[in-house]
Amino acid sequence: MSLITKIPTTLYSLAARLNLNFTNQTLLLQAVTHKNFHENDLSTNEGLQVLGNHALGLYVTEYLHLKYPLLPLPCLQQAVTAYCGHLTLTVVGQEVGLQYVVRWNNFTDEELFLQGKEIPKKTKSVGKSREPAQRITQGTAISHALKAIVGALYIDKGPQSARQFIHDHILSRDVNMQNVIEIKEPKRELSALMKRLSRPSPISRLKSETGRLSYAPAFVVGVYSGTEQLGEGFGSSIKMAEFRAGRNALLHYYLKEVKDFTLPSIIDSQEKQTTYIPTKIGDTPPRL
Repeated sequence: MSLITKIPTTLYSLAARLNLNFTNQTLLLQAVTHKNFHENDLSTNEGLQVLGNHALGLYVTEYLHLKYPLLPLPCLQQAVTAYCGHLTLTVVGQEVGLQYVVRWNNFTDEELFLQGKEIPKKTKSVGKSREPAQRITQGTAISHALKAIVGALYIDKGPQSARQFIHDHILSRDVNMQNVIEIKEPKRELSALMKRLSRPSPISRLKSETGRLSYAPAFVVGVYSGTEQLGEGFGSSIKMAEFRAGRNALLHYYLKEVKDFTLPSIIDSQEKQTTYIPTKIGDTPPRL
């Protein structure tokens, strides 16, 4: 029996939903086959997963770095994880139905041995203690399979197809970018930022208040650099409002978006290289 006839119909349905048209029809089956799937007459997705992981990191980082050029590096790394980390890829995989086609075993090697299954030989590390048995969850298998699909696209259709898949199914998702920026000392961080930009030091000013002596007071504070208001915040105390104003000012600066930019990865010909104008990369100051 040929390998092509062994491909389940659910896998063809997945390929149709994701608009996957592999030259080698068994490549998709390999992409959804985890390395711990021992009942296997086909190569596993381990190599494809590694390639796909690097492709995801490259294209997601490229896109976010150009879209948010003022985002500090630690926050950029958090944003990349928010878009293509393990949990996100598991959710994306479940939404497209990977849980119905992924091939994996929810058993440790010891449990497979007790069932009489043949376990592939593993190289022993000299001088190292034996690692504890690890159980592969379905979420892990789904996440690995999605990375492997990206890797398979990269090999079979080229980097442009892999990049387009990532933009269609990963970067098209809504991520609250404010959640990737943790600001603990907004006043101090904003002062350092203004100094770096050679601008006047930030000053907080009370803009309005109500019910100061009541059980529910409310204060509105603005933070200014010179005459320019950088941010505004409210709270039940002046300190809380000042904190929020400084935080909002930093978020406004870090999350400035560039609407029109050219991705370097789309420059795939000599003609495009001659007309390509690189997008200006902004200043990304280190966090305090």
